[in-house]
Amino acid sequence: MKHLGVTRSSLQQSHAVITPETFVRTALAEWPGSAVVLHIAPVIGLGARFVQFTAEMPAGAVARESAHGYQRFAFVLDGEVTVSVDGEARTLRESDYVFLPAGVAHTITASSAARVSVFEKPYEVSGVTTPAVYWGNERENAGYAFEGDDHLIARKLLPDSPEFDFMVSTMSFAPGATLPYAEIHYMEHGLLMLEGEGLYKLQDTYYPVARGDVIWMGAYCPQWYAALGRHWSKYLLYKDMNRHPLTVGGWTP
Repeated sequence: MKHLGVTRSSLQQSHAVITPETFVRTALAEWPGSAVVLHIAPVIGLGARFVQFTAEMPAGAVARESAHGYQRFAFVLDGEVTVSVDGEARTLRESDYVFLPAGVAHTITASSAARVSVFEKPYEVSGVTTPAVYWGNERENAGYAFEGDDHLIARKLLPDSPEFDFMVSTMSFAPGATLPYAEIHYMEHGLLMLEGEGLYKLQDTYYPVARGDVIWMGAYCPQWYAALGRHWSKYLLYKDMNRHPLTVGGWTP
């Protein structure tokens, strides 16, 4: 069917669903030698205020900090990388991650072939202490029952504190579990399906989604998810936070 131009990908005014059969690899100067799939960026033209991409790193590839001083969150999907920052080097494997503050020099070196999910954005908080480098492992995070539902486990991967202007979480759903209600809010989302499959409702459309799919949800886009299949599903989720909506993205009246 791919030869007939058929795809599950869809670009709408309030959201986008981007599926692996439509991925196109490109290059970024900060990631020499790696193939980069730029999933979400402001050039989408719909108000996106961050960048989400997957870096496919061959063994030996070395990435460096953003040349524009953007803060970065890097989550290892598979393989092994070494992150060197502030005189410290740590080996990260599947489900390990690191938050790297804006303007902090660092390198990410692939010890073996690796895929890394990356979120970047300008830092937009003032009047608080700048956040520090933060390390973690998603699987070591016990999480909590979202809205009291033990079939829906949320794990916050960054501190929920005012010096951070975005949050990255995972949401894990038992088969048949759903978000408890349709959400509408001013934060935008970037999402990567990590495991399983389900049905995502965005605006008025239901989309079947599975591992590897990416979703962008703009501000105030109605959104709801239900897990399908016989296994738990999980997605990695970005959202902006701790910013007044009149200052989001540098907007001024």
